[in-house]
Amino acid sequence: MKPNRIAYIDNIKVFLTCLVVAHHAAQAYGPTGGIWVVDDPFKAQWLGKFFFVNASYMMGLYFFISGYFMVFSIRNKSATVFLKDRLKRLGIPLLFFTFLVFLPFNYLGADKPGNLVSFFLDTYFNKPPIATGHLWFVASLLAYSILYLVCCHKLFIKWASGNQPLKVWYLLVFAAIIILFGALIRTWYPIDAWRTWIIPIEPAHLPQYLLLFLGGTYFHHANWLKELNWKHALPFIVFTVIGYSTSNYWIGSAFSQWISESLLETLLCFSISISLLVGFRQIFNQSNSLMRSLSDNSYGIYLVHLLLVIALQMQVLDLNWNPNLKFILVTVAGIGSSLLVSHLLRKIPVVKRII
Repeated sequence: MKPNRIAYIDNIKVFLTCLVVAHHAAQAYGPTGGIWVVDDPFKAQWLGKFFFVNASYMMGLYFFISGYFMVFSIRNKSATVFLKDRLKRLGIPLLFFTFLVFLPFNYLGADKPGNLVSFFLDTYFNKPPIATGHLWFVASLLAYSILYLVCCHKLFIKWASGNQPLKVWYLLVFAAIIILFGALIRTWYPIDAWRTWIIPIEPAHLPQYLLLFLGGTYFHHANWLKELNWKHALPFIVFTVIGYSTSNYWIGSAFSQWISESLLETLLCFSISISLLVGFRQIFNQSNSLMRSLSDNSYGIYLVHLLLVIALQMQVLDLNWNPNLKFILVTVAGIGSSLLVSHLLRKIPVVKRII
């Protein structure tokens, strides 16, 4: 295994990638609050909770892992070389999918779209999730990488030089900061309200995504990842259980919706994320050929899966099947077909250097 590969983190990355595919596969069959192309008449209401739990931690943990591993790539590189690598790996797929995949896809499917340039500007600034699709994550990752390089890299190296052990209260304070900033921004921007601030973002989740990304970079510098254990997860698990079991008594009374929403979501995020990091290290800290293939292709799967999932959803749209069966079928086929497409694309040398 390469020196910058950690088996259990690779396995978590595979898990999260498959979960992203499942999340999008479920969009046609559950009560989604966003925009989706396929609306199957058969619904499974439990998928609403599936969406909520996924949204609480899935992309936040993705950003944390991305930040942690990004520090490997910045070692022994000048700032210029690092930025070139980031622009190649993130910028090229972002431009390709925005202009050569999503723009024609949306333009051809629109009713009286008008001028192509006007259509793009309208979608990019007024309907951001349509313009870049799931590549909002790639755009955010590029922006966060630049922010880290300019503002945090040298500072984090200095702060982490004392090699302090990871304490539980560090994580509690970090979670409290995310809760407060998340609650504050949600007074203006609720969940599923998207804006284009240079790049498309969902402001409600911006504090979680950005701070967890930066947290991942700091964990690398402080060498804290190996110190994580169940004692760090336990307070969050306890608070999460208490919060959700008593939520009917205090949501809408002692706390406004925007505070309680950010509080419960952040507790769930930290509980699940730390538990996954510790649990996978203890139980799934080994690899095999299938997991290595999925890990090597995880970025490619993320990039190509969306249109494949939509195509699969359309194929079964008219079938009078149980929505749970459709969801499982589209998820499994979506992961398999995305892996195949990514594997074939990575046989092209120039593509492999990017994804």
